[in-house]
This record gives sequence, structure tokens and C-alpha cells, in this order.
Amino acid sequence: MLYAIIDIGSSIIKYKIYEYVKDNVEPVIIHDKTMGLINYRENNVLTNEGIEVLLSTLNEFKKYSEKLNVDKSFYIATASLRNIENREEVLTIVKTKLNIDIKVYTGEEEAKNSFNSLKWVDTSSNDGILVDIGGGSSEITIFENRDEILEQKSIPIGVLSIYNEYVSLLFPTIEEQQVILDKILDKINDLNIADYSKEYLYGIGKTFVSLKRLFEHMNIKKDKSNILTIEQVDIVLDELSTNTKENFKPALIVDSERVHTMIPSLLITKVLSIRFNIKKIQVCDVTLQDGIILGVVKNI
Repeated sequence: MLYAIIDIGSSIIKYKIYEYVKDNVEPVIIHDKTMGLINYRENNVLTNEGIEVLLSTLNEFKKYSEKLNVDKSFYIATASLRNIENREEVLTIVKTKLNIDIKVYTGEEEAKNSFNSLKWVDTSSNDGILVDIGGGSSEITIFENRDEILEQKSIPIGVLSIYNEYVSLLFPTIEEQQVILDKILDKINDLNIADYSKEYLYGIGKTFVSLKRLFEHMNIKKDKSNILTIEQVDIVLDELSTNTKENFKPALIVDSERVHTMIPSLLITKVLSIRFNIKKIQVCDVTLQDGIILGVVKNI
């Protein structure tokens, strides 16, 4: 059986096919498209141009599934559609024109499925904080004893919303970084999360994979493990705090599509590390889709 999970995010629409055979599920095809739907908003409404971009991309992915004989496709959306005023209109247009039903996840549902993806990973400890940084929101799960959830929250701020609101050029200046740090902390404090102290932050999604590659490319991370330290985060933030061609180059080499969101993602990570006394970051090469597919096959 082949299943496709199409994740409509604020910055990227992700297409992933899984094969399910004899109680075993494996990813077989991954294809992402950077669309930046958050950039097609006016007064918190997805514009007609944005709707056309969404329709075009979903139609492309639908044709892929048909050609590959995918048995079932699941279309989900997160903050990209969750936070817009004309959500129902957009969902109706997609259903009418493409016969596609999109399930819009609440922040809590998104956090739950993000945490589910950790089942694919050998974690460094049985407790910590899982973080999935998106374009329009960031999901966190605080857990212990491997699967006992203490808190699960959606922070209404992501790397694209940070970039669009607070960054004047490509990288935020030192002054802009401080403003961003304060805003992120305010958003977290608004959620009234209890005080926890955890050694590990588990970062899922391609954002953290790109950050690891950036640290290695800049020779700040010397080993090939999947562990980053908070001290390394501070070094990168300091070294890339000015908007120069020399500073842009490492990020462009590592991941040109995420060059403008790398520093915002590090700032979110830094605030979480301060707030919850984090010492280390384990980079987990899994995504929200990996959590969703485990829920799908469990119900088959």
C-alpha cells in the first residue's frame, strides 16, 4: 500500500509517499516545494494569487499520486491556513476545483503528531522538549519517561512571521535579534507553561538538519554527531549578526531556500533553551508527516 502525506505549511508544501507492507512503513519518495504562502496574505486573508499558487501545487502533487498509483492521499494544513480569515472559502475552492479535502490541524493536533514522529528516533534521553519550528508557528512538547506528555503547546510565531515582521534586510541585526528574542519570550510566557528544566531539546524538521550542516560548514561543530550545543548557537548568532556578503555565503551554500530563516530559527531555539534550561540540541531527521503516517497505519 502507498500513502501520500501532503503537508501545507506557511513556507513549504511537503509531499511524502510511504510504503506500508506487513506492518512496516517506510518513506519512499520526498518532494518539497517552497511556496511561502504566508507571503500571499493581506490583512490576514490569503490573496487570490496565493490561492492560485496553492491550487497549482496541490494539483501537481495530486497528479504525482495518480501516476504512482498511490492508494490514499492525506492533505493537511497547519498555521498556513489555520490562521487566515478566509480559511473556509479557501477550503471550499480547493474542494470544488480539485476534489481535495484538506484537514486543518489545530496547534494541539500539530504538536501531537510532531511528537508522534519521535517514535522514529533513538533519543539521547527519555525526557526533554520536542520542537517543530514552522513558518507561522512553532510546536513544543515537554515530556518525560519517553512518552509521558507534560505540556503540549503551539507558539504562535514562526521563522517566516519573524522574518517578515522584524528583519529589515536578510539577517537580523544585533538590535533586531534582541527585539525578536523579547517577542518570542512574550509569546511563550503567554501560554502559561510551567517551569521545567530539561537537558535536551529535540529538533525535528529540515530546519534543524540545515542548522546542523551550517554549524559543520562554519567549522563550529567539529564532530559528525547529531548533537548541537547552546554555546554553538550563540557563536553562530554572533558571527552572522551583520549583513555582509561574506556572512551570507555559508547559509547560501548549506540551504539557499532557508537562508533568511536560519537566524530566526536559532533565536527561537535560544529562547527555549533559556526558558527551560536546555543544554543540548539533538537534531532529528523526521517531520510532522512521519508522525501523521504512524497514526494512519495504526488505524488500518
